[in-house]
Amino acid sequence: MIQEDLKHLVSQSVKTLGYAVKEIHGDELFNEIESIRKKMKLVRGEDAPLVEKALKSVYQNLSKADDKELRLVAKAFSLMLELINACEAAYRSHRLEDYQIKMSDCPDTIIYVFTSHPTESRSRHFLKLMSRVENLLIEGLKSDFGQIEMRLLHLMRIAVRLDLANNKRPQVSDEMEEIFQTVLNPEILTEQVSLFEMGIPVSFRTWVGGDKDGHPKVGKLTMVQSFQHSRKWLLGFVVLKLAAFEEELHYLPEGKNVLPELAKLKKHLQSLNKVAAGDGKKIANFKQSFLKLEILADKNLLSSPVIKEIKTLLWLYPALVLPLEIREDSSVIKEAVTDTKQPISLMLKTLGQISRGLEPKWYVRGFIISMCMTSEDYLAAVKITIRELGSLGLPIVPLFENEKGLLHSREILSGAMKKHPLVKLHKEEWGSRFEVMVGYSDSSKENGVLPSRLMVESALFDLEEFLMSHKLTPVFFHGSGGSTSRGGGTVQEQISWWPQSALDIFKVTIQGEMVQRNFNNHLIMRSQVGKIVETYPLVKPKKQKEHKELKIFTSKIQKEYRTLVNDPSFQDLTSAATPYNYLDLLRIGSRPSKRAVPGKFSLRAIPWILCWTQTRLLLPVWWGIGASWKSMSA
Repeated sequence: MIQEDLKHLVSQSVKTLGYAVKEIHGDELFNEIESIRKKMKLVRGEDAPLVEKALKSVYQNLSKADDKELRLVAKAFSLMLELINACEAAYRSHRLEDYQIKMSDCPDTIIYVFTSHPTESRSRHFLKLMSRVENLLIEGLKSDFGQIEMRLLHLMRIAVRLDLANNKRPQVSDEMEEIFQTVLNPEILTEQVSLFEMGIPVSFRTWVGGDKDGHPKVGKLTMVQSFQHSRKWLLGFVVLKLAAFEEELHYLPEGKNVLPELAKLKKHLQSLNKVAAGDGKKIANFKQSFLKLEILADKNLLSSPVIKEIKTLLWLYPALVLPLEIREDSSVIKEAVTDTKQPISLMLKTLGQISRGLEPKWYVRGFIISMCMTSEDYLAAVKITIRELGSLGLPIVPLFENEKGLLHSREILSGAMKKHPLVKLHKEEWGSRFEVMVGYSDSSKENGVLPSRLMVESALFDLEEFLMSHKLTPVFFHGSGGSTSRGGGTVQEQISWWPQSALDIFKVTIQGEMVQRNFNNHLIMRSQVGKIVETYPLVKPKKQKEHKELKIFTSKIQKEYRTLVNDPSFQDLTSAATPYNYLDLLRIGSRPSKRAVPGKFSLRAIPWILCWTQTRLLLPVWWGIGASWKSMSA
C-alpha cells in the first residue's frame, strides 16, 4: 500500500512537471500527453483485451505524429517516471532520518565493488539535476510542498529542455566521474567512517578503469586515471577535515605547538596531487607525517575526533585511492604469457611502478580471470603477475561464470595448487584468505536462471569445503546485479542459500544504475548496510541435499532454454521484439554491448538481461519451467 504522503508528493510533483511542459512546449502538446496519461490510468489493472484496445487507440494517434513530436512525448513520460523515482527515493530518505542499525552480530566485513556496466543511459548533467530535485523533495516532505513548489518548477523547466540521455558514448573517465562523485563524496565517506567506528567495516572497490575484459578503451592509462580521479575526492575529504582541525588549534594557546607539524603535513599532502611512479613512497611519507601530528596532538591534549576520522580513512584507503579490481579474459591472459605488450601486462607493470614504496594490493585488490575454465588459466595469471611485479603481489581471483567453470571449479584450483605454492603464499601474504568470484549474468544467459543458480550454489559449498580443508578462509565475490536475473533481489533472497563463509565476508558488485539508487544518499546507504547486518544472524546456512528429481527437472529446463536461445528464428524474434538492435545506438556505456565475435547474435550477458527487463518479459527466469514440469512424473 502506497503511503498517503508519498502519493501526495508524486501527484504534486507530476503536476509541477506538467506546468513546465505546458510553458515550454505549449498547450497542444501538453493536452496530448495528458490525454495519453489519463487513458492509460483508466485501464490500469484491467483485463488484457481492454488494455490492448486502449493501447491500439493511443498507437493509432501517435502513428500520425512526426519524429519531433514523438520524441517530446517520449521525453515527457520518461521525465515523469524519473520524477516518480525521485519522489520514492526522497520518501525513503525521509523515513530513514531516525534509522539506526540494530546490531547483534554482523559480517567480518562488507565489500562493495562499483562497476559501470552498459545499463546506465542517463546523462551526467541530468543525474546531477535529479540529485538536486531529490534533495528538494526531501525538504518538501519535512515542511510543506508549497515551500518548494516554485524551486521545483524552476528545476523542471531545466529538465524539460535538458537531454536525458548521453549525446555521445561515455568515455571510461566519464564513468569514473559519475561513480566517484557519488560514492566518494564527503557525506558518503563520513558515513563509511562512522560505520567503521560502530564496528561495521564497509570497504569500497571499483572495476572502472581496470576492467579490461573485452573493453578496447581500458588499459594502463585508464588505470592511472582511475587512481587520479579517486585520489582527488579522497584528498578533498582529508583537506576538509584538516581545515576543521586547524580551526580548533587556534582556539587554545597549546595549538601553536601543533600548528608547525600540521603545516608540514599539508605540504606532504600537496605532493600527492598527481599519481605517478613512486606514489607508494610518497603515501608512506605522508602517513609518517600524519603519525607525528597525531602523537603531538595527543601529547598536547588536542587529539581531535577529526584526526580519528582521517586515521580511519587511511585504514579504509591505505593508498588514498579507491582500490581497483582489474580483470581480463583467460584467453588473453594466456597470450600475455609470451606477449609482454598485451594491455594487461602493461597494466601490471605500471602498477608495480606506481606502488613502489607500498604494497601493490593497496592500489589493486585483485586480478580477476574472466571465463576461468582450467588450472592453466589460473597459472597463466600467476606467471604474468610475478613477471611484471617481481612477486605475486596481489591475489589472483578466478571467475567461474559458465557451466564448465562452475562445475569444475574445485578441480581447477586443486590443479593450480599442485603446481604452485598458492596455499603457503595465501597464508603468508593475505592472512589465509583465498578469493573466488562467481558470475550470475553469464551463467544465466547460458543456462537459464534456475539451472545457473543451482550450479552457483553447488560450486560455493564445494569450494568452501575444499578451501577450508587447506586451512584457508574462503572469500566469495558475487558478480551480481540489481535484478533477479543478474543475481539480485532482496538481501534475504540473495544470501539465504549462501554458505557461512560467503556471509562472513560479504562481497558483491554494485552495477550501473544501482550505484545511484543505493549510494546517492548516506541514509539510503546506511539502510542497505543495515539490511545485511540485520539479516546476517537470521540465516542458517545449510547445503541442500541433492535430489535426483530436481537434477532431472533443471536439466530439462536447461535443455529447453538452450534450444530456444540457439534457434535462429528466436534470435530474429528477439531482435524485433526487444531493444536488442538499438543497444549500440543508446550510448549506454563505454564498453561495447556486443562481443567482437563473428555472427549476428553476440550480445553480452548484461545487455542480454537488459533486453528482457526492458521488455518486462523476464524470459531467462521462467522459460522451460512449465514444459519441464509438465514432462515430469507425478
